[in-house]
Amino acid sequence: MTKEEIIKKFLLKKYQQNLIEKYLKLLTTYNSHTNVVGRSTLLDPWQSHVLDSLQILPFIDDKKKSLLDMGTGAGLPGVILNICGCKNATLIDSNGKKINFLKLVNSEMNLGINLVLGRLEKIKNQKYDIITSRALADLNKLFTYSQKFIKKNTVIIFLKGKTVNDEIGFARNNWSFDIIKHQSVSDKRGSLIIVKNLKKND
Repeated sequence: MTKEEIIKKFLLKKYQQNLIEKYLKLLTTYNSHTNVVGRSTLLDPWQSHVLDSLQILPFIDDKKKSLLDMGTGAGLPGVILNICGCKNATLIDSNGKKINFLKLVNSEMNLGINLVLGRLEKIKNQKYDIITSRALADLNKLFTYSQKFIKKNTVIIFLKGKTVNDEIGFARNNWSFDIIKHQSVSDKRGSLIIVKNLKKND
C-alpha cells in the first residue's frame, strides 16, 4: 500500500500526516547513529511501521481510554496511535536507548506521552483499558505480562507473525480467553488479534 493509499484508508488529517512525517524523520536520523529499528524497515516506513500501527485504530472504540503499549521499542504502535487521537497512552520499554529516543520525540513533537523505562514484570499497580504490543514475545509470555495490567473489560490487541496459530494453541494450555483473528493489512503472513476475558487457568 502506498503512503497516499494509507492516508486515504485511515482518513488521516493533514496535521496527523505532518506529525507522522516528523516522527519518521526523527526516527531515520536517530537510527543512523543509534539502532532503534531494523535499518531495512526504513526503506518504506509507511508500509512497515505506519500501516502496521494504524491497523489497530479501527478496533479502538474510544480514543479517550487508557492505552498501554508494552515493549514499545521505537514507539510502535504507541506513537502512531497517540498522533491519531489516543492521547491517554503509556509506552513501556526496558531499553534505555529506545526510551531516550522517545523522550526526544515527546519533547520535539509535544505529544505528552507517558514514557516508562522498566521491565514489564516489575511494574505494579497500573491498569489499562487497552493493551497493545508488536513483535515483543510469544503469546503465552505476552499474556503473563498483560495479566496484571488488565481490568474487567480490557481489550488486548496484538500484532503477531506467522506462528500465531501455534502460539494460540500453546497459550490455551495456561490461559482461557476469547480471541478474534484478523489478517494483517501490512503483511500477508501476519495477524492482528483481539483478546478479551483473559484468565489464568487454575
